[in-house]
Amino acid sequence: MTSLVTVTEENFHLYRDEILAIERVSFPTPWSLHAFAEELRRPVANLWVLVRGGAVAGYVCFWRFDRELHLMNIAVHPGLRGKGLGRHLLDRLMAAARDGGVETVWLEVRPSNTVALAMYRTAGFAEIGRRKAYYRDTREDAIVMARFLEAAERRPCRRQDAAATPTPVPKPLEGIE
Repeated sequence: MTSLVTVTEENFHLYRDEILAIERVSFPTPWSLHAFAEELRRPVANLWVLVRGGAVAGYVCFWRFDRELHLMNIAVHPGLRGKGLGRHLLDRLMAAARDGGVETVWLEVRPSNTVALAMYRTAGFAEIGRRKAYYRDTREDAIVMARFLEAAERRPCRRQDAAATPTPVPKPLEGIE
């Protein structure tokens, strides 16, 4: 069984070791335990884990503010890559964005991360700029990508309510074995 779980400060201890293990093997400069804990304290931050067979298969961390969503971090366990789980996490994120009246979803990605770039492009993201020498470890640029959601894609949301609108809680997963 596969499920998507919202991680909070209260339940983070249940998932932290697996999240950190995936993080360490997924990124040249992984986030620390402190970084994840700080994210959970931010009112705009959200962290979801994809649990499969009782273990964390992947996670996504994002910020939601006003009518924008910023994808901060997404990763899948190396033994489960290539099975569409990263794309499934991204699709669930985009569904939450649409349901929450988000107009724009932003992210940064390394040019060397060709797998992620391909996933983002097939999900409708476009390169809109670069941040020179953004990644301190390699001095690699960051490609800034965005997807602008069409009005027909998103649930109507009044501007004054947007900042107070919580990110929808993930619904049970379907179609993932």
